[in-house]
Amino acid sequence: MKNYYLLLVSFIFLLVGCQDAAELAVPARSADHVVTSLQSVTTVEGFTTPMSCTTETLPTGEIYQICKPANWNGELIIYAHGYISEFEPLQLPTEASKYAPLFVSQGYAFATTSYSQNGLAIQTGIQDIIRLREKFIQANGQPKHIYLTGASEGGILTTLALERYPNLFSGGLSLCGPCGYFQGQINYYGDFRVLFDYFFPGVLPGNAITIPDELIANWQTKYVPAVLKALQQNPVATLKLLRTSLAPYDANDPTTIGQTVLGVLRYDVVYYRDAYRKLGGQPIDNRTRIYFGTGSIAEDFRLNAKVQRFKADRTATETIKKYYETSGNLKKPLVMAHTSKDPIILAWHLPLYQAKTYLKGTNGYFTGIPVQRYGHCTFTDAEIVTGLGLLLQKIQGQQSQAELVLAQTGDSSGKIIQAVRIIR
Repeated sequence: MKNYYLLLVSFIFLLVGCQDAAELAVPARSADHVVTSLQSVTTVEGFTTPMSCTTETLPTGEIYQICKPANWNGELIIYAHGYISEFEPLQLPTEASKYAPLFVSQGYAFATTSYSQNGLAIQTGIQDIIRLREKFIQANGQPKHIYLTGASEGGILTTLALERYPNLFSGGLSLCGPCGYFQGQINYYGDFRVLFDYFFPGVLPGNAITIPDELIANWQTKYVPAVLKALQQNPVATLKLLRTSLAPYDANDPTTIGQTVLGVLRYDVVYYRDAYRKLGGQPIDNRTRIYFGTGSIAEDFRLNAKVQRFKADRTATETIKKYYETSGNLKKPLVMAHTSKDPIILAWHLPLYQAKTYLKGTNGYFTGIPVQRYGHCTFTDAEIVTGLGLLLQKIQGQQSQAELVLAQTGDSSGKIIQAVRIIR
């Protein structure tokens, strides 16, 4: 019987050992372009293992990558990446260059995709992942187990795919995704923008649902400095913004204030239009929202009387309800982790999803791991492989040692991964 605790320790050692692996080749975006690279990785035991990676660009521009060791153990790990701006070209997730040699060195095959589109790509991304799975099987045969993993947008993609297609996957590892209440997450971005406009009027043109071209085009060069300047000039208003929006930051690290404000505003400024198109209408609704936290009941009253209010289009809310909300109806094991002070996708998604599993009677399949830290998807390598190790234990039917392992790796100084790239 495999000892998964020792396997986990091996993974952690490999975090260092795999750093010298060659970068995975990413081909030019030409139709039907295929590149196969032969590499080698060194296991924790010191053995050199050949690794073959095939990177293929489809006519649609979507990019597949499949890596497989010579000593394949018959199991496959599929990785679903996080949100990438619609303004960026299709590309493989940068994390793949580390995850592939890490997992392949332990005998697992590894596969990932750029998805067929950027932006809000959850629904199409699920189908992209299923096609990637089918392509792997056609080329290599049916794996004994297929583990689906993903972070941020890839986290909810993982969760929805596991709920909808339990026969296709053995289990899932979902990291920092909006899995509890997707509509609430959308409203959070809108809430933050209307509150910012209230406390800092005139800094940004437009409003939460009307985004000028000029704002998008000059966000990084003109408006990011303007926002930071406004925060510095009015720290009292800044704290009121954070308190009324309930946006997390690290009180011991003032730099996280700017990170939170810019990070959340970016989702409204740069990504709102894409969501509008794909959801079929205006998705933000704060008509009945009650804001509080200014420190004064009278000021809270003025805030609620004057803040901008918006009504969501029914088409958008129905689309979200039908296609983007999770159900908690699990038939395969799911491990979910979330940082406690995530300013981008809020930590309450974890307990809300867990509550859904209780209502469905599927909580036995679910394991939630809260991680006490600021930041979006800021897990250490050790925490990521701990989650995967726990998933393997649950699927193989072995007794979980999650609490013990987490206690040993929680203070790890492993490199922090930013699974979501926000560029522009």
